[in-house]
Amino acid sequence: MGRVVNAAVVVDGDIDGALKRLRKKIEKEGLIKEIKKAMYYEKPTQRRRKKLLKARKKLRKLQEKMRRMEMY
Repeated sequence: MGRVVNAAVVVDGDIDGALKRLRKKIEKEGLIKEIKKAMYYEKPTQRRRKKLLKARKKLRKLQEKMRRMEMY
């Protein structure tokens, strides 16, 4: 996981705001997803299956949206 995150956050006494900005930057760069994915080994067949199921779900959602649009 040789990834560098450039996260310069100015505190100015507002620690909560600084933490919020830091979390947003980390989330935007996809670091949290990458860490969660690296927590356990996933077999290549499982990865392909997960990718296929995600694509099917996306297609089904799009088709449902198109069906609702036709009704109006």
